[in-house]
This record gives sequence, structure tokens and C-alpha cells, in this order.
Amino acid sequence: MTGFIAGLLDATVRAATVFILAGLGEVISERAGVLNLGVEGMMLVGALGGFATTVVTGNYWLGFLVGTGLGVLLALIHAFLCITLKSNQVISGVMLTLLGAGLTTFFGQSWVENSISGFPQMSIPVLVEIPIIGPAFFQSTATDFLAILLIPVSWYFLFRTNLGLETISVGEDPEMADTMGVNVFRRRYLAVLVGGAFAGAAGAHLSLSFSQLWVPGMTAGRGWIAVALVIFAQWRPSRVFVGAYLFGLLDAFQLRSQSLELTLGAGAPLADLLNPVLNFLFHPTIMATYPYLATIAVLSYTVARTKTDQLAVPSALLQSYSRETE
Repeated sequence: MTGFIAGLLDATVRAATVFILAGLGEVISERAGVLNLGVEGMMLVGALGGFATTVVTGNYWLGFLVGTGLGVLLALIHAFLCITLKSNQVISGVMLTLLGAGLTTFFGQSWVENSISGFPQMSIPVLVEIPIIGPAFFQSTATDFLAILLIPVSWYFLFRTNLGLETISVGEDPEMADTMGVNVFRRRYLAVLVGGAFAGAAGAHLSLSFSQLWVPGMTAGRGWIAVALVIFAQWRPSRVFVGAYLFGLLDAFQLRSQSLELTLGAGAPLADLLNPVLNFLFHPTIMATYPYLATIAVLSYTVARTKTDQLAVPSALLQSYSRETE
């Protein structure tokens, strides 16, 4: 059981990295007033681009950068549609998710049978020797450590730098920000592009560190969970960390628990009654739904227990801004 727990924690860290990167990018984008529902599509192109580049060049860092750049490219389309053309942000985001899924399914078929070594494990001396949690938290890939580092960096950027505060201001009151001399369009463009970079990086981590392979649709809804995670986090980077590890644990558990025997022995009380229930609850197909059921439960709890004025929704979220009409 100790080995199972250690393996589960290790898988949780690597699974949580996907949610941390994508969630932080979405926080920054939404803080500027632009909802990005194209995270799933950006993650997919990042995963395929990073994987294909690594297969061709053998350089996983180059693959990671290419995956990040492809996320920025899709984000640029989203920014142009929503900020310049003032299109509906929801429609644009869904369109980009469908576009990313379609492009990666079409161009990714030839990469399915390839394999890579991906990012190697790195360890922090002394701390890695801590029983059970040491190998999980202090022996990970570079992208896992990078994601954790980006939590305080994102917090400091948003709440302690002029650029970050200006980003928040254009998501709260773009008219006032414009009056104070802040370039609303430039700040929103920058935030959306940063969000796209984070989403592309999350996808690249998925194919280069987490699974080290490419399968069409391999994000499996993680982009949508990242969008929902922002609400749970109340648009705060620090709470993204907590939510990411919660969903990462569920994601890792439904993969790792398939090797466990989770039924009662024939002589156990009520075994005949409980075993069919346990077989159903821990069936791989049923367990695959748990992260999404947990997403619904967590969001429902967060919204129900938090007053509207305390939820911290950016006031100008989903609202286009035009200087000519103000």
C-alpha cells in the first residue's frame, strides 16, 4: 500500500501540472476581461506540436517551446476576434477548441506510433529522501517544478506590478482604465496571449512529461476542467494551486486504482451485497467520470457558499470595449 500511495502522489504532481499551467493562463486572461474557452484546443495543438518537434529534433526543450508558441498562435486568433473585431467570446473560444481538436486529429495520426523519452526526472538533494512524499514532490520533471514556480510569479505579477494591476483594471473597469491612460486593447491582447502560452505549455507538458506519447484527443477534457478551476480559485493564483492538486489527485487515482483489488473477500460480511457496488464504482469507465463529477460538485459548492460580491468575478468579463462608443 505504501508503494501505491507513493506512486499515486507522484502521478498527482504530474497531473496537477497540467491544471496549474492552464489554470494560471486562464486566470490572467479573465482578469483582463476576456474569457477563453479555447483552452482545450490550445492544449491539443501544444501537445501535438511539442511531441512532433521532439520526435524530429530529439530536443524536448525545443518541443516545449514550440508547443507553447502554438498556444500563443491560437490565442492570437482569439484575441483578434474578441478584442479587435469584438466577436462573442464564448463562440470564439468554442470555435478554437473545435479547430484545435480537428487539426490535431487530422495531422496527428502519423505521430501516434512514435515514442519519446521526454523530460527526465530531476531531484532535489536531501528533500527527495523524505519517505513517501519526497520522491513525489522533490523528484519530478523540469515542467513540474516550473509550474509550481509560476504560482508565486503569477501572483506577484498580478498584484505587485504596475503591468499586472493595469491588467486587472481593464478587466474591472476598462473605461476608467482608459481614462487613466492604460491602453485597454494592448493589455487585453497581452493577457490573452500569455493565457495561450500557458495553455500550450500545459499541452506540451502532457505529451512530453506526463504521458510521453501522442494520442488524438489526449487532453480528455482537462482544458474544460482548467476553465472551471478558475471559478473555484476565485481568480486567485494561490487557489489555483489547491484546486489543481485536488483535480490532479482524482485524475491520478482513476488511473492508478485499476491495479488494485477493491473487492471484499468471499467470507466478509455483506460481500455479496457490496462487491457488485464496488465493482461498479471502481470500474475504469465509471471512474473516468469522477474528475468531471468533482468539477460540477466543487463549482456548485463554491458558487452556493460564496456571495456574489465575494466571488471576485472580473466586472468586465465577457464585455467588449470600444472607445468610439463610450
